[in-house]
Amino acid sequence: MERCFITLSILLFLSLLGCSSSKPPETSGQPLSGAQTAAIEQRPTFATDKGKILTVDVAEENVRQFPNGRKLGKLYQGDKLVVVKRVGNWVLFNNDRFSEAYIWAPSVGFPYQNLYSSAFFFDPEKKRFYDVEYFQRAFSQRGQRRLDLQSYYELFFKDIGLGSHEFVVMDGGAALKQVVDHGITLYIDKKSEQVRKVRVDYYRPIKGYEKALEKSELPVKAPAEEGRAHFIWQKGDLLEKLTVDLERQEWDSQWFSSIWFIMED
Repeated sequence: MERCFITLSILLFLSLLGCSSSKPPETSGQPLSGAQTAAIEQRPTFATDKGKILTVDVAEENVRQFPNGRKLGKLYQGDKLVVVKRVGNWVLFNNDRFSEAYIWAPSVGFPYQNLYSSAFFFDPEKKRFYDVEYFQRAFSQRGQRRLDLQSYYELFFKDIGLGSHEFVVMDGGAALKQVVDHGITLYIDKKSEQVRKVRVDYYRPIKGYEKALEKSELPVKAPAEEGRAHFIWQKGDLLEKLTVDLERQEWDSQWFSSIWFIMED
C-alpha cells in the first residue's frame, strides 16, 4: 500500500514540476480519436522472418506459451520449426509437435540482442535513433499508440519478454491489483516522425546503479545528477549523443526499474 502512495506521489510531483529536457516527458494527454485509431489499424502488420525453416542448434531448449512465459515442453538439437514471426529475442513458431509456441531466438540461429543497450536503439551512422519501422519489424507489431500530445506521441511495445508486475491502486477505498506490462516505449516527435526518447523496462528491478549500467552495457560512473526518482548522466557522460536516465523503482530506492535514452534538442 505504501508503495502505491509513493508511486502516485511521484507522478503528481512530476506533473506539477513539469519535465526538463533531460527528464522523461509527462504522461498526461488526450486519448486517440476514432479516426486516429482507425488509421493505425489500417497500417500493414508485421511478421518478420515468417515462413523460415530453422533448426535448433543447442542441445535442448525450452518451448514457452509466450516470451518468458509458461513452459510447454522442449525441443532438441536438430529439431525443425517454421517461423510464424520473430519477436525480439523470441520466435513464435509451429512444427509437428507444437501448433504455436515460442522459443529463444539465439537457440535457432538468431544473434542475441540486448534490449537494454543503447546499441539496439541508436543508429551510429545517422547519429539518431532508428526509424519506427525498425522497431516494428524487430518485434513484429505496430506497437500501441497510447498518448497523443501536442508535440509527440508514445508508441509502446509489449509482449516481448520483458515481463510484468502487479500494481496496487485504490478505488473507492478498496485496494485493487492491476497488472502493469513491461516493454519498450518510444517517444516520437510528431513533426519529424523521429524517435526522440526511449524507455526500457527491466525484466526485474536491478539493485544498484552500477549493476543497472552493466546490464545496459554502459560504463560504470557516478551519476551527474541524483534525484529522489532518477539518476541522470548528461549527454557526453556515458554516451556521446544521448542522455541516460535510470528510473528508481520508488523514491530513494536503490532498485532501478527502467532506463531512458534521451536525445536532447
